Amino acid sequence: MRTRRKLFTSGAATAGVVTTANLWLPGRALASPAEQAAGVLATDTVYFPETGHAVSGAFWRYWRSQGIEAFGYPISESYDDGGVLNQYFQRARFELTPAGSVRLGLLGVEAGGSAAPEGATAEGPDVLLVPESGHTVAGAFLAAYRQLRPLLGPPVGPERAVATGYQQYFSNGRLEWDALSGTRLGLLGTELADARGVSTAPVTQPAGSVTWGEYLAALAADEQDRRTFAARQTGGAPFVPASGQRWVLVNISQQRVTAYEDRRQVFTDLCSTGTAAKGLTTRGVYAINRRVANEIMDSTTIGYPKGHPKYYRLENVLHTQYFNGGEALHYAWWHNNFGTPMSYGCVNLRLNSAKWFWDWATFGTPVVVV
Repeated sequence: MRTRRKLFTSGAATAGVVTTANLWLPGRALASPAEQAAGVLATDTVYFPETGHAVSGAFWRYWRSQGIEAFGYPISESYDDGGVLNQYFQRARFELTPAGSVRLGLLGVEAGGSAAPEGATAEGPDVLLVPESGHTVAGAFLAAYRQLRPLLGPPVGPERAVATGYQQYFSNGRLEWDALSGTRLGLLGTELADARGVSTAPVTQPAGSVTWGEYLAALAADEQDRRTFAARQTGGAPFVPASGQRWVLVNISQQRVTAYEDRRQVFTDLCSTGTAAKGLTTRGVYAINRRVANEIMDSTTIGYPKGHPKYYRLENVLHTQYFNGGEALHYAWWHNNFGTPMSYGCVNLRLNSAKWFWDWATFGTPVVVV
């Protein structure tokens, strides 16, 4: 599970510690921990005892993409506002568009927007003029803005000094700074919900939902299961697949290449890796960084010039996907000895296998060679 680097601090309390013993699946009391975690993570409604509200459907999926740091806890239930489904969070308001996508409400515009001064310019290396609004962002706010720009939207007001430090409004929210806490997202959703009389009274946990604490415990259990699985398959290579991630395992001792989606094997076949005489395939964790549909392979690229005993030139090398310098997954039309080392370090594949990996993988797909 990837850890997000924080540029701002959270103003909300963290959830209590929950163990995997708390996980459950309705009607599956004897489910394994991995099955329990999968059931919890598949839920579409999560209840937050911290505020007494639930998040469901498209709002849950959007909230999950950024989480508490960006949006805070839910502080209302979803409700209809003029034909648009709304829900307030501590730092945001979600709105469901007619097309079914989620957009952020213009809290900053509603709470603190102002016209930009005429002729505003960016003065200094730590100042950014945002053309959409004519306002500038500077200093500590600029670092947070660069990370959170898709969520904040453009600035709609200047940086202002307040009693506790500084603040600046953006179309969808507000950045705040003080000497004790540094830069953070303000609780603008809470303020506007209160000002508009939106009900924030806690509700009973919906039937069939899981709590935020149970969801966090399921995430931890799922990560541990992915770590255990990856360690078993790779022999302890420093790689853990992300949830749902596609990745390739090349096993030199077995002369086998396998495709996984998370922990699920979706394809496997014999291959041919490098020989001791020509050059062994390098063990390690890599990622596909170049793809060539029809490659000409020339040994001059790996240090064997024309006239050298190991010189070669091969044309029509189909479905080539490089992952470590000159090492690549590709079709090898010049032999049919798959299951035996044959190459100069590449991973030779049959035509149907090379085509399958070409269609399935892409730039950035991890390749683990063990």
